[in-house]
Amino acid sequence: MDKQNTTRINRAASPGFSFLFSLIPGGGHMYLGMMRRGTELMAIFFASIFIVTVALGLSEIGVPLFIITFFYSLFDAQHINKAIRRGEIVQDQNIFFKKDYGLNGYHYGLIAIVLGLMFLFNRLERLLSDLMPYGLYYIIQRSFTPLIIIGLGLYLLLKSSKDSKSQKLDQSSSKIED
Repeated sequence: MDKQNTTRINRAASPGFSFLFSLIPGGGHMYLGMMRRGTELMAIFFASIFIVTVALGLSEIGVPLFIITFFYSLFDAQHINKAIRRGEIVQDQNIFFKKDYGLNGYHYGLIAIVLGLMFLFNRLERLLSDLMPYGLYYIIQRSFTPLIIIGLGLYLLLKSSKDSKSQKLDQSSSKIED
């Protein structure tokens, strides 16, 4: 167990203050001493408001992400507070950026490229709308994000199927050796 992740926990946290701070996603976690988890939730919450909804104009993604992050943070902080009051050992762990997911610089690079393309498309909106017929521009504009999400989903499916096949091959070769 990582001692650093358990020593900063606020064991004297008030349930009332925990709830009040939880109204800002990540705030309740920070009050409980879980800075890593709180910072991550707060960043995702405000990113869903600013980047996705305001800057990119993708409210169909931003609003559900905003709502899910808000309620997850609220209930998670309350459950963690109860666990702390029961005397359970609680660790401050990342929620989304875990090493278990197998994400590395390559994956973060893909995410950066996708976000960059979305920002670029948003910035070039006026120029593109002048260069092409409105109907075609509107179709491209409304289809860009869903196509990127579908492409990302296909990539993840293909990657997971390759990983599962290689694991099966490794298991079968180890059984043969035994």
